[in-house]
Amino acid sequence: MKIVKPLPDPFLFEDGNRVRSQQDWQRRRLQIRQALLNIQYGTSPGPPDGVSVITRGKELGADGETREAIRLEFIPDRSRPDVTFGVDVNVWMPSKEAIDRRAESIPGFGEGGIPALVYVGDSVFRNVLQNGVAMLCFENNQLEPMEMGNPIAGPARRAYEVLEHSAYSWGSIAVWAWGASRVLEYATSRPEVNPQQILVSGHSRNGKTALLAGALDERFSVVNPAGSGCAGAGSYLALGEGCEDLTALTSRERWWAWTHANFETWAGREEQLPFDQHFLMGLVAPRPLLRAEGTTDTWANPEGTCVSFLATKPIYEAFGVAERNGIFFHEGGHHHTEEDAGALVAFVDQHLFGVPPDHGFKHLILAESDLPSFDDWGEPPRF
Repeated sequence: MKIVKPLPDPFLFEDGNRVRSQQDWQRRRLQIRQALLNIQYGTSPGPPDGVSVITRGKELGADGETREAIRLEFIPDRSRPDVTFGVDVNVWMPSKEAIDRRAESIPGFGEGGIPALVYVGDSVFRNVLQNGVAMLCFENNQLEPMEMGNPIAGPARRAYEVLEHSAYSWGSIAVWAWGASRVLEYATSRPEVNPQQILVSGHSRNGKTALLAGALDERFSVVNPAGSGCAGAGSYLALGEGCEDLTALTSRERWWAWTHANFETWAGREEQLPFDQHFLMGLVAPRPLLRAEGTTDTWANPEGTCVSFLATKPIYEAFGVAERNGIFFHEGGHHHTEEDAGALVAFVDQHLFGVPPDHGFKHLILAESDLPSFDDWGEPPRF
């Protein structure tokens, strides 16, 4: 593994002073958030002025679950009702039998509604639905299309440009994360859903999206990026052999438009970045965070993800909830599997319902003794 430089201490303010209290951390958290948005992801608008819901159909699945196809239509500015755009969402509700089975075995399950997973993309997991958790899967490419080396401003960015809201510097990942928050808002309107138990997940570029959405939007109660790699849970400063790095990500032939337009200028000088990705994951704390990775998913930098996982640990320790900082590896490559979904359900059961875990959520592909130590940061503050 290549270590570009030691990972930076998240508890140091920009002026060199150190975080000593939870109030200090809230101020430091704002600094980190602004740096990540202004340098890496770009800034985004808040919620649109208006949202309408169009129901397009409903069907019953083989195991008693239902799929409802809806479309969310957004009006960014009510003074310009002619400027709209939308996104399709599949709302999967588990069967009554699945919900009842879980309620019988887990005290408190289903009280105030069932948990719901906002999923960036269109994958559907049996392990989620059969365990009584709803899924809301959205077609994020409808907000911002993905075309390698030939970026196209999608309907979301075009709408805000028409409205002359040009202050936003959002790249594609930030656009998709904005969409995840809008789907969360719709989920809270569903009477079947507990608004305090909404999760977010996605895989690959959509894992990057899920992590950003969960870091920025504290209404997500559990955050689960999968195979997210560069600009996700992987480190820029700890690089496994053959992994994607900042130069590859921001190449003009590849995905430079996913991030802030100027982020490509940091390629080759990562040692000057004022953050690494444990700063982003620290924004999730103290909420539960579970990374899902593949043992042979070399391009997504699983070794560097182990490093950034360990670098996030002191932030969770500061809150006294180190067990909420989780990582899970399936055997294999760049896939989001039913095994990963099962691990997420177990993680949710542990942290939302107090069920003792039957998974090892700190299963690393490298021994901690083979990974960098963060002892030189000193003892983390205690909040």
